[in-house]
This record gives sequence, structure tokens and C-alpha cells, in this order.
Amino acid sequence: MNTKKLITSILSFTLLVVLFTALPSCKKSEGKKIGFLYSSNVTIRFNKESQFFKERAKELGVNVVIDHAGDNDAVQYEKAIQMMEDGIDLLTLIAVNINTAENIVKEAKARDIPVIAYNRLIANSDLDVYISGNNDELGKDMVGYALKQKPSGNYVILNGDRFDKNAVELMESIDETLQPHIDAGKINILYKTFIESWNPVNAAHELEQLMKANPEPIDAIVSCFDGMSVGCIEVLEKYDLAGKVIITGQDAQLESCRRIVEGTQHMTMYHPLKQIAYKAADVAVDILNGEKLDKTHEITYSNNGFKDVPTVQISSIPVTKENIDKVLIESGFYKREEIY
Repeated sequence: MNTKKLITSILSFTLLVVLFTALPSCKKSEGKKIGFLYSSNVTIRFNKESQFFKERAKELGVNVVIDHAGDNDAVQYEKAIQMMEDGIDLLTLIAVNINTAENIVKEAKARDIPVIAYNRLIANSDLDVYISGNNDELGKDMVGYALKQKPSGNYVILNGDRFDKNAVELMESIDETLQPHIDAGKINILYKTFIESWNPVNAAHELEQLMKANPEPIDAIVSCFDGMSVGCIEVLEKYDLAGKVIITGQDAQLESCRRIVEGTQHMTMYHPLKQIAYKAADVAVDILNGEKLDKTHEITYSNNGFKDVPTVQISSIPVTKENIDKVLIESGFYKREEIY
């Protein structure tokens, strides 16, 4: 081959390489379908997060079908199976019951469908990933705020469902943070309990029964969910105590944000829902593409009784009257007129 032909051949080969490289890569996830099945639309954040998840997955070329179970674990099982029958390639699940949801994971794994536990760690199951907040930080932030406002006095602790690992970890953090102040004789725990299903009605009932039976004044209520906080505020209003008793919350639900502005609730923990849901969608698509998660995400591990589940954690932000505009309005999470 003469020199001219050799140069022509090299140039042609180089051009083919450049053109091939410039073409968009064919991802395994393209055309795939994810099921996002959450517990109940009572928890407003889950509605928002499911839509953010779908939005991000669509950007990555993946379809998402969304449903919720009306807080019924049997219904959630049926809907999960239906999603599998309808051909989902991955299931993202916010469990109604972290113990019975093991059966959903078993069915999925039998069909080679990966499962992401979102927000609630499913017990004794072969999960692929757990998307979580940082419950240790949550507990410290809620108690820390209450202690700044009321460094001494009578405290009430209303946590979430005892079968939810989030609530268990929160209680551990709350106990650990309060213990030195209890030992110093500054804080007295009047009452401490878990609230089934994080239910606002149950929380309000517990507080009302306590107030009827115990004449001692309450200085602070560490409530671990905004819905429960609002239920408690309604009880405090009957006793002309709304705004006088420090009360915390979690999830930055709209009603609680309004209460913070008016001064009857004092803080909430805001989970950057879009960031969390987008991260979960990124993780889901990486799984579909066969990516090694520890190379693309910061991974810790959470033991669910069966295995150490790879975990992606996203930190939350304390919101008070002083920073609510900056954190929730300037970020676009709420419009000013919604809160005010």
C-alpha cells in the first residue's frame, strides 16, 4: 500500500471512531419501567416525591408508574404484584408495614426485579438499596431546638410508629441527646410514646389523655411528624396553650409551615424532597444500567436483619420562623402566598 492510500485509510478509520464516539450511548435503562408504590397520600411529602422521582427518571429515559396503598399493607401487596405483572423492571417502595413488606420483596426478587426501599427500611429482606434521611441528625436537631427554647422543664416525646425503623432510630437519637439534661435534673420526661402509623388523631388523643390525667405543665413537645404536631396544637388550643408550649415537627407540611409563621408550631425538619427523589431516581437508573453504586454514590450500610443494605442518606434542614422564607420560599418549595 502506498503512502497516500495509507494516510487515506487512517483518516477514514479516525473519522469512523469520532462519529461512533459522538453517537449517544445506548443505555440499558432506555425503554425500561419503574414502579413507585408508596404507603398513603395522607403523608403529603410522598405525593410530591413520587412526582419528582418520575420527573427525573423521565429525563433519564425511563418511564415511571405511580400508585399508593391507602395505608393498607394487603392492598400494597396486591398493587405491587400487579405492577410486576404489568412489566416493571424495578420497584421503588415506601412500605406501609416494614415487616409484611418482606413478602413484596420476595416476590420481586423471584422475578429478578430489584427493589429500592424509600424512606422506610424493610425488615428481613433482600433489598438492593435503601434511600434514607439521617435520623441521628434529625433527633439531635429537633431536641437541640427544644432545649435552646426550654433548657429546663417538662418534656413530652411523641414519636412515630414503633415498627418503623425511622422512628426507632429517631427515639435513640432523642434519648441520647436528652439524657445529659435529664441526668443534670434540668429536663423531666412527663410522657414518651410511639404513635401507631404516625397518625395525627392518635397523637392528639395521647396528648389529651395525658393533660387530663396529669396536672403538671408541659414545656415542650418533641413531635416527630408535622401531622401529629398539628393534631397536638389543636389540643393545646383547647387549654389556651397554643404557642406557649414549644412544639417541633418533621416534613415541612404546609399546615405546619403556616403554624410556624403564626407561632403555634416552632420548628419543622425540611427534607429537600426534590433532591431526595432525584437522587433515588439516579440510583434506580444506575441499577438498571448495571452501574456499581459505590462508584457513583456515597454509600453507607443499614442492617435490616437479613443483610447490610447499601444506603444513600440525604440530610435535612431545620426550619423556623427566622429562616422559613429562605429555606422554603426562596427555594421554590412553597409560594409565599401559600404560607402567609
